Amino acid sequence: MRKATATIPVTVIGGFLGAGKTTFVNHLLAGGGPRTAVLVNDFGEINVDATLIQGHDGTTMTLTNGCICCSIGTSFIETMCQVLDAEVPFERIVIEASGVGDPWKIAEIALIEPTLRLDRVIVLADASRIAALLGDARVGATVRSQFDRCDVVLLSKTDLVDAATLAAARAAVLTLRPGMQMIETARDSLPSLSALDAPAQASAFRADLPASNHGETFRSFAYRRDGAFDRARIAGAVAALPPELLRLKGSCRLDGEDSPQVFQMVEGVWSLVPADQPGDDAGIVLVGVGTADLPEPAVLDAILDRALAAGVAA
Repeated sequence: MRKATATIPVTVIGGFLGAGKTTFVNHLLAGGGPRTAVLVNDFGEINVDATLIQGHDGTTMTLTNGCICCSIGTSFIETMCQVLDAEVPFERIVIEASGVGDPWKIAEIALIEPTLRLDRVIVLADASRIAALLGDARVGATVRSQFDRCDVVLLSKTDLVDAATLAAARAAVLTLRPGMQMIETARDSLPSLSALDAPAQASAFRADLPASNHGETFRSFAYRRDGAFDRARIAGAVAALPPELLRLKGSCRLDGEDSPQVFQMVEGVWSLVPADQPGDDAGIVLVGVGTADLPEPAVLDAILDRALAAGVAA
């Protein structure tokens, strides 16, 4: 990394699977402001308005407002080095943490790299699920750890729940750390970074906990097929997926339809919506995350293969 002439603020965005991190990142990209580099885990989820895209090389999306969006890929450090070595320095860096990761582990790099300044750690919490997730024996410890060192919580999807569920969500989060700053949001009322209160100065000597091995707690899954799904068969296949599969997302084609679809599933609740941009892949690409006892990929493949259109090879 080359020596920078100014300190670059870093914002880390965390939250469990399906909390709304990608929606918030997309909101930040479209909002303009300082020249920003956004580092994300899954490039395909950032459905930026096509009018903002100046160039796209598969790993970096250049926007007309001077911002970029980079896929972290296999090496977070390598991607960060590329950002810091940019010919025209960035004024801000935003990093989306993995849905099952500890955002503080990413934030720590801003405390040891002299060209960076940790601005804040933001964690999103889905108002419809956070109370249940915190009490879930399978994932509760992971979810709770994401709030340990955050500066602000965005309680998302508040427009999708009733008053009792919203009150339970507020109480569940505040039980973790009383007095923690919390902002309630909906899809059409997301804040900008500048609208958030400035956090207290982060300390490089903040006590840390032993790192957890997420590979022992969660397993990933990938499903790839040429061809298309049969829309009438999808519901049955998704209903047959095991509860250990917490999250499934990606793109797919539907038999007889030209436009690619974005597929999203969180704990059995799923949706299909037309993609904002044409996809380069004419087939089906889904990625998922499950608990450690997730069945073997062949079992999950067989279930999803039930939704394939007739004549598509499994």
